[in-house]
Amino acid sequence: MRSDKPLVSIGMPVYNGERYIRQALDSLLAQDYENFELVISDNASTDHSAEICQEYLAMDRRIRYYRNDTNLGSVNNFNRLFELSSGKYFMWAADNDVWHPTFISTCVSVLEAEPDVVLVYSRTMTIDSEGNPLGLAPDQIDTRGMPAVHRYKHLMWNLYWCNMTYGVIRGEVLAQTGKFRKVWGSDFVLLAELALRGTFAQVPEPLFYRRTNNLDEESETYKERFLSYLDPVNAVERSKRSYEDLWLELCDAHLQIVACAPINFLERLRAAMVTVLCFRLRFGVRWHGVLFAEGMAKRLVPKNLRRKILSFIHSSTVNGVQ
Repeated sequence: MRSDKPLVSIGMPVYNGERYIRQALDSLLAQDYENFELVISDNASTDHSAEICQEYLAMDRRIRYYRNDTNLGSVNNFNRLFELSSGKYFMWAADNDVWHPTFISTCVSVLEAEPDVVLVYSRTMTIDSEGNPLGLAPDQIDTRGMPAVHRYKHLMWNLYWCNMTYGVIRGEVLAQTGKFRKVWGSDFVLLAELALRGTFAQVPEPLFYRRTNNLDEESETYKERFLSYLDPVNAVERSKRSYEDLWLELCDAHLQIVACAPINFLERLRAAMVTVLCFRLRFGVRWHGVLFAEGMAKRLVPKNLRRKILSFIHSSTVNGVQ
């Protein structure tokens, strides 16, 4: 029986999604778990998305539909959906993906049984524009049983496609984060922030089908398109920045969440060093990230320990220590 307040809130950001949105809505409304609300935020679509959403709104009382007067960018629209939600658990749902009917019930059962878990997701099957399977996505991250910094380190070194962003998340924990930020790889930093606050659980069956488009897109074209999607107001100026600068910005965002994480002082230092090393060795971010770590050390580290910490950062970066 459905209670007055839904246990799960689904937030669907929509922008010109007319091609696939019916498939997405149909698969969500066909879930065997019924105690949910589906909140749609239409980011000023110029196609027939609004009419399709209104059609489904009239069919199912679990749906709430909002439309932005202007395109707020994906970051603001994604975050707005969480602000509009009321459930104990929350999940984002893209307007072009598909879910197995047991996706929500499976994820909720784990969250209800394991209070230390903050996010549950399933293996992801990638699909093409016609819905044909392309293969399982590589992400296989389950951090149950790991302490906070180990979880963070495991995520930093093993995260690829960030598919768990579309998992089911404890709303009270998500509310404690900065949610999505206007940085390159905003999903990466959100997941890192969640990892410092609780464990992730992966359901081994592929219950989420994520559509992949623009696989052959050139690097600069992708950068311009992604930045425009992220934040259209500042996209032109930001697209002039190099990939290196964008990755540096992401590194800095990670260090900022580490500085504010609910862990002790020494754990923060360790997580900061993990961040610098990962961005240096995995993503090629060089001395700028070290300088940022130096600045954070100068703010956080007692003077008598500062020289040793900074020496370790430099030697680790040079020698490639993980």
